[in-house]
Amino acid sequence: MEHTLQEIASAVGTLLVIDSATFKRIFGNYARVLVEMDFSKKLFHEIMVEREGFSFCVEVAYDWLPNFCSHCQNLGHNVTNCRWLYARKENIVNREKVVKGKLQVPSKKLDWVPIQENTFGVGSSIAF
Repeated sequence: MEHTLQEIASAVGTLLVIDSATFKRIFGNYARVLVEMDFSKKLFHEIMVEREGFSFCVEVAYDWLPNFCSHCQNLGHNVTNCRWLYARKENIVNREKVVKGKLQVPSKKLDWVPIQENTFGVGSSIAF
């Protein structure tokens, strides 16, 4: 059984570990294996297994797949968000605001209001 699972898993990648329930044949409906994969290669969702006199199709289900960009071959994002393929457009409005922010802007002269004297003294409290 281990040899057969290794052959099937080799279509997807390199077999690392066979699940203990699969190895002990507790579940008969599916096999669960840990496979090291090269994401630059095509992902298969079905594999045709051929033996002498018969063949059958095996469905492949992935528990978890990281985001992988097929354009720049990096993990962490997919091709629709690739910075190399879709360069960010500079926001011209923000650039103008920054340039304007560096200019000296004349300010209005403030009208000063005289301060009323504190007849009770600084920090005094009033009891009513």
